[in-house]
Amino acid sequence: MTPDVDTIVWLGMKLMMLVGLGIYIVFAFIIVRQEQLMSKTLEAASERIISILTWLHLGAAVVVFMLALLIL
Repeated sequence: MTPDVDTIVWLGMKLMMLVGLGIYIVFAFIIVRQEQLMSKTLEAASERIISILTWLHLGAAVVVFMLALLIL
């Protein structure tokens, strides 16, 4: 029994979605790293808030990826 064309297309779409979300996690990690380097160079009053926001962003990206794994 050969797989249906619709099944292959949906599987490809799911795989592309997971790859895209994986790349977004890498992007979010790069943002965290850039913020760490920035806070070593500059001293600002909002440094702690920006650090928390970048870590929350990375956490949200990981949570969305995990949800996509469960849902897709």
